[in-house]
Amino acid sequence: MNGRSTLATFFLFIFLLIMIVLQVLSMVQADRLYERLNHLLDTLASSRTVIVNQGNQAKTGAKNLPGQEYPGDEGDWLVWCLDAEPENLNPVTSTSLYARYVISSTIFESLLEYDPDKLILRPLLAESYKISDDGLEISFRLRDDVHFSDGHPITADDIIFTYRTIVNPKVDAANLANYFKDINDVIKISNHEVKFIMNRVYFKFLEIIGGMEILPEHIYKFTDPMEFNKKRSNPVGSGPYIFEKWDVGRQVVLKRNDNYWGKKPKIRQIIYRIITNLTATVQALRAGDIDYMRPMPDQFSELSRDNQFTDKFRCLSYWHPAVGYFYIGWNQQRPFFKDARVRLAMTHLVDREAIRTYILKNPDVNIPTGPFYVYGRQADPAIKPWPFDPNKAVQLLNEAGWTDHDGDGIRDKDGVKFSFRYMIGSGLYLHEQIAKMVKDQAAKVGIEVSLDPYEWSVFVERLHSRDFDAVNLSWGGGGIQEDPYQIWHSSQIGNRGSNYVGFNNPQADAIIEEARRTLDENKRNELYHQFHRIIHEEQPYTFVYSRPEQRFLDKRFENVKIHKLGINELEWYVPKDKQKYK
Repeated sequence: MNGRSTLATFFLFIFLLIMIVLQVLSMVQADRLYERLNHLLDTLASSRTVIVNQGNQAKTGAKNLPGQEYPGDEGDWLVWCLDAEPENLNPVTSTSLYARYVISSTIFESLLEYDPDKLILRPLLAESYKISDDGLEISFRLRDDVHFSDGHPITADDIIFTYRTIVNPKVDAANLANYFKDINDVIKISNHEVKFIMNRVYFKFLEIIGGMEILPEHIYKFTDPMEFNKKRSNPVGSGPYIFEKWDVGRQVVLKRNDNYWGKKPKIRQIIYRIITNLTATVQALRAGDIDYMRPMPDQFSELSRDNQFTDKFRCLSYWHPAVGYFYIGWNQQRPFFKDARVRLAMTHLVDREAIRTYILKNPDVNIPTGPFYVYGRQADPAIKPWPFDPNKAVQLLNEAGWTDHDGDGIRDKDGVKFSFRYMIGSGLYLHEQIAKMVKDQAAKVGIEVSLDPYEWSVFVERLHSRDFDAVNLSWGGGGIQEDPYQIWHSSQIGNRGSNYVGFNNPQADAIIEEARRTLDENKRNELYHQFHRIIHEEQPYTFVYSRPEQRFLDKRFENVKIHKLGINELEWYVPKDKQKYK
């Protein structure tokens, strides 16, 4: 009996194994099932906040973080080129992407961070977090071993100080403060624990509070908010690098924080060299004066096909949720752009297919129709880009009353000439090329355009004060789930908020507000599809393109990975035999 039983068990095992193999093979071939599974995994990842709302405490192995060493040899420098200089290195008041490159994750850290592949929040400075059943309270407990680069321990007081600095109405942080507007109070429970109490539910509260870059109170404490606003340099945080110097106009230098509480990167120094001429940047890369740069699309298109170049440099191209989009903004405070028909006419005058083909030279470039990530679920895929159609533009301009009344060849209305200044960043080749294309096409239909270039710091100041008619700019750095409030809500028009073009639509405001308090992702995305449609019809921006992130990197750097959230430079190392700097 025992022999028969063993034999029967063996055949049953073989039968089950065959069935499993067949099932696996069928799954490999079932593309549609695979896509559904991926969608399900993404949905589960993005709904992590809802799961922990049941009152469970999130523990994701943060205790082991300092022991998880990056692979590879220590040493060498990373010389990273920036094509413009940061306006400051203050994480609360800075608004430029260039500042984020320098200070985020290097000098400053947050309570939580996104896992770069699972796309779920995990503890960083925090050991754990807890969300109440009603979603109106979030508690964070700090790790016991975290400290700033000067050795001062991070405490609940630093978290509270950072929050109160951001929401201080006299601190120049309107772009950040709007995300914290529904927080009622923050309470210190102990030196290592704080509790945030909200007036209402907001779907991004965990990400926003958890992503707040923590300032050391003993360094940044102020009595006069203007004193804080003027703090441009000498940043101090808890991250793996510390600030060494800023030679204005030349470079920012960071060195590794050998007192870092967590896992230390292998690269000992990062130098951000400022080179505004992109032709000179490529020359510097070839000469070995820099290691890493963000090329213009035409540069990437040409050099990524050059075998001699690719023998020495990695040509990296990848999509991630923060790629953002390039746009032309129409200031609705100006008489030309108050009417949506005129803004739509301007979009019909921008040949975006030609920009993609002849300027960007990249077939992977996407022409967006709204402000959401082109491959994300917040964007409505049914909305298609407005076509290049000068005849339709003429029709719309005539309907709006902009015709050539005095016969001088330039359209006018109520005695105002349709002659506007188009603000661009000086020395930015791509901006210049697109602006010239718009100028030439506008002239053909009786609109006079003057290019208005400014150095970056002046450009930013004029942007904040709304001192422009039209502007070339890009938005990037969005999250996994975006909230359009900062850029599009009417409350953000003044006080140096980010609604630079003065978009004011009560229906859009109501949708944005309702979406903020909608936890169900599917219902929230339905609202965002409605908002997307309004933006498409109103055309406060002409959305020119969204493109994959592209980088050139010296091949001596190893462990270069492309995650769902992009690249993490902290993972890189240089083998000893390839190191250049000691």
